[in-house]
Amino acid sequence: MKEGTSFFMVSALIPVVESFGIADDIRKRTSGAASPQLIFAGYELLDQDPFWVPTTEEELEDLGEKADRSNIAKGYVDAVRERKGLSVDRKIVEFAEKQRTLKR
Repeated sequence: MKEGTSFFMVSALIPVVESFGIADDIRKRTSGAASPQLIFAGYELLDQDPFWVPTTEEELEDLGEKADRSNIAKGYVDAVRERKGLSVDRKIVEFAEKQRTLKR
């Protein structure tokens, strides 16, 4: 709480990718009572490789060929590529009836 006022001041660091739309969301949820001020605080490297795939026998045994665990760096890269209209490596089923067996 700020001294001498009834205002609360919240300071937090969030990734820029996560901040898109947060100002509108805060205003909607508070009915316009809160107004965020977003300031760039700097860069920080992620310690994950967005293009990593399991290669050793141990990694393949633990994670499988797809490595389905969430990779934050890959998620950010895919989100930016999608937002800019670039291709994203996702398999989308176009015609589901071609990929299943129909029994009658």
